[in-house]
Amino acid sequence: MSIYSDIGLNTTKTTSAASTAANSTKSNSLSQSDFLSLLTTQLSYQDPTKPVDNAEMVSQMAQISTVDGITSLNSSVNSLSSVVTSSQALMASGLVGQKVLMPTNTGYMTSSEGLSGVLATGKGASDLKVTVTDASGNVVYEEAMSGDHTGNVPFSWDGKDADGKALPDGKYTVKVNGLVDGKSQDLSALTYGKVSSVTLGTSSTATTLNINGLGSIELSKILEVTS
Repeated sequence: MSIYSDIGLNTTKTTSAASTAANSTKSNSLSQSDFLSLLTTQLSYQDPTKPVDNAEMVSQMAQISTVDGITSLNSSVNSLSSVVTSSQALMASGLVGQKVLMPTNTGYMTSSEGLSGVLATGKGASDLKVTVTDASGNVVYEEAMSGDHTGNVPFSWDGKDADGKALPDGKYTVKVNGLVDGKSQDLSALTYGKVSSVTLGTSSTATTLNINGLGSIELSKILEVTS
C-alpha cells in the first residue's frame, strides 16, 4: 500500500487529510511534516485485514528521510555558495588599482606608465623580435632581444617611438617572433592592465574586473596580479 493510496473510509474524518494534501499541492512540494501526517492518517484508516507490510513501512520512512536529507543538503550548499561569493567579492575589491596579467596581446598604454607584459617563449626561443602596433595596425615600435630565452620573459615599453617621441594614450598590440629549433615562429604575448573597478558577481554571474581602457574581464581569466 502506498502513502498516496485511498484512505477515505470515513469522509468526515478524512477532510483534514484532504485539506493537507490540497495545501501541499499549492506549494508544489511536501515537507517532512506533510509526509508524516499522510502516513499517520494512512495507518489510522488502513484495512485491518490487509495491514501495511513492514518492508513497505520501512521503505516509506526511508523515502521521508531521503527527502529531508536532500532539503538539508540544498540548504547547506546554498550557504556555502554565499560564503564563497562573499570571499571572492572581498578578494576582488582589493584588486582595484592593481595591475593584472590578461590573456591578450592588446593593452592600454598611458604616457605615465607605458605598457608592459610577458612574452611566452615556452620551452625556449632565441633572438626575439618585439613589434608594437597602434589601433590602425601601424608599427610604432620595435625591439630586438638577442640570446636564448626560456619561459615567460618580461617586456615593457615606455610609449615612445623610435625617435623618442611620446605617443598618445590608447590601445596597442604587442607581437613577438623568435627562433624555435632554428625556425622562425610567432610566439604569444600577454599584457598587463590596471584595474579601475570591480563588478561583483552573484551565484549565477561571474565577478568581473573593469580594466582601464580595455573594458571588463572575468576574474577567473586573470593570470597574475602585480603592483
